Amino acid sequence: MFCKKGFSLAEILIAVVLMALVILAVASVDITSRRFFDTASSESWIQDEAKIAMGHIIKNVQLGIGNMTNAEVADGTSPPSADNTRGFYILNGGNLATSGDRIQIKQDTDKNGRFDGTDKTVEYIYQGNPDYKIIYDEDLDNAANPTEDLAAGIVGSAVFSFNDTLPNPTPNQVLVTVTVRKVPSKAASLDNPETTLTSDIILRAMSTN
Repeated sequence: MFCKKGFSLAEILIAVVLMALVILAVASVDITSRRFFDTASSESWIQDEAKIAMGHIIKNVQLGIGNMTNAEVADGTSPPSADNTRGFYILNGGNLATSGDRIQIKQDTDKNGRFDGTDKTVEYIYQGNPDYKIIYDEDLDNAANPTEDLAAGIVGSAVFSFNDTLPNPTPNQVLVTVTVRKVPSKAASLDNPETTLTSDIILRAMSTN
């Protein structure tokens, strides 16, 4: 004969508890995996943005040519005499500065060894809240030339600066700092990672005469 005895209340409760523990364990693993994937994706994205911006800037800054004889006028203001050998001008809000959110680079595009009327000036501009991006202008003197959005998620206004912190600073040396954050308007955290790339770049110093 078959035993018709059912499960006791205690056995049912134990089974329910065990099932709940299994479900919680599976859910915990799933949440952790998703969080890890999201963090990895975010870190990959910010690193890509930083690399794109830094690589682009390095390439164009290295094409810059110094001005060994006189200072070009930028925004209607002559650069300080101490910096007149530089082939680039750093601006902060449109004013010449030792560090800021904008850089203009003179390039010897015709490769004749000097900066003259046939050459061009390129510019990088950092725009903060709410854009948080770097804009590139490949020909500052050409008003019809379209600008290009270079990278997003950029934080920190002092992207460009003169590297005058070294014991013997090089006149044509520029320090570039690119910091990218997943959500730039919020503080960096485990869920909002950020990365920073820095580079010292030295321009060629040549005469305009």
